[in-house]
Amino acid sequence: IYQQQGDFKKALQFFEMRGQLGKELFEANPHSEELKNGLAVSYERLGDIYQQQGDFKMALQFFEQYFQLRKELFEANPHSERLKNGLAIAYERLGNIYQQQGDFKKALQFFEQETDLFKQLFENNPHSERLKDGLAIAYERLGNIYQQQGDFKKALQFFEQDFQLRKELFEANPHAVQLHNGLAVSYSNLGRLYIDMKNYAAAKEYFILAEALWAALIAKTDIPKYQNNLSWVREQLEKMETP
Repeated sequence: IYQQQGDFKKALQFFEMRGQLGKELFEANPHSEELKNGLAVSYERLGDIYQQQGDFKMALQFFEQYFQLRKELFEANPHSERLKNGLAIAYERLGNIYQQQGDFKKALQFFEQETDLFKQLFENNPHSERLKDGLAIAYERLGNIYQQQGDFKKALQFFEQDFQLRKELFEANPHAVQLHNGLAVSYSNLGRLYIDMKNYAAAKEYFILAEALWAALIAKTDIPKYQNNLSWVREQLEKMETP
């Protein structure tokens, strides 16, 4: 709750106490999967709070400890979907921190491993909306990394895969707000990429589609994030109309 209010100093104090207790519990019973998982979550919370404060060195330290525990948990029980999903998230957290530091090569390695795990999870359970959404997000991350590196061809490949999954998710459940927003984000990602590729006609087409979806969302909800997204895409369209 302190983290959500932006009081990172107080949040850190409580997460540190949680981490200390989690460590003592696990060290007293190192064969407990539940306690090992609890300690991993503590490290993730600490990494997250340091990342939000811009202390990437400390964040990386805790995310690496988090990853190590997730890896050990999965290797001890490789048939567990829950533990495989946990390892995928650990790869994603490391990828994010390296991306924020501008180390795109390392970030890409972790995002690729995350995507591979989500692909396996989804292929084993193709009716899971949660896993399909997870794979879509993984594709989006790869698209963003390649776009940042200027490899627009590869970026387009992953954004299109993300879009296809988002479209299927939305069509199967058009009343789900999160899926509605997800498809709009996919359209906006494609629009941003086509701007970089200097294909302004295609960019405009995708921005218009994103605008329509976010406008429909705003008509039903008052979530500030969606209003901000709508304002952003309208700004992009206005820029394209300016001579």
